Amino acid sequence: MKRNISVFILLILLASSFKYRSKTREVNSPAAPARESFVSNVNLPITTFDETVVIMQQGNREFAQGNTENYKSLWSRSEDVTNFCGLNSEESKGWKEVEASLDVFSKKITGKKSYTLEKIASHAGPDQGYVLQKEHYTLANGQNLDLHVTIVFRRENKQWKIVHRHSDELAMSVGPAIAVK
Repeated sequence: MKRNISVFILLILLASSFKYRSKTREVNSPAAPARESFVSNVNLPITTFDETVVIMQQGNREFAQGNTENYKSLWSRSEDVTNFCGLNSEESKGWKEVEASLDVFSKKITGKKSYTLEKIASHAGPDQGYVLQKEHYTLANGQNLDLHVTIVFRRENKQWKIVHRHSDELAMSVGPAIAVK
């Protein structure tokens, strides 16, 4: 548990450094790089990071319905991609392991009744970006699954690709706090 907290804090620090570095690059560079890209398996040209996030979130919805291909197409195929799934403390590195972990997660949420998400924050520099969001699933058996999710992107061949995802279950409150004297 302490390691998960340490990793999450490290990701937050990393994500906040993107904002500082991107502002420094904007000040020091005369022109921003072109942002034309295309996500495979999706027939929409991507021009901004925000549009990529919208397509990723639509991919999440499809993923929750059992269609994993569009979501998987947003991932980098490199050997440094990672997925830390807090549901079973699984850490996957490299595309083959990450793809297998996504398939396992997809099977866990099969038969779900609903899926919603809450975007908390996102930011991108010229080559890296992140999204923080909460994902909420209601499974067919009525059980709720609520996750904190951090997703890190980088530009590869003029396309935004997911290179890291970290999810942990949200702590649920058990009722009003009781003052002890």
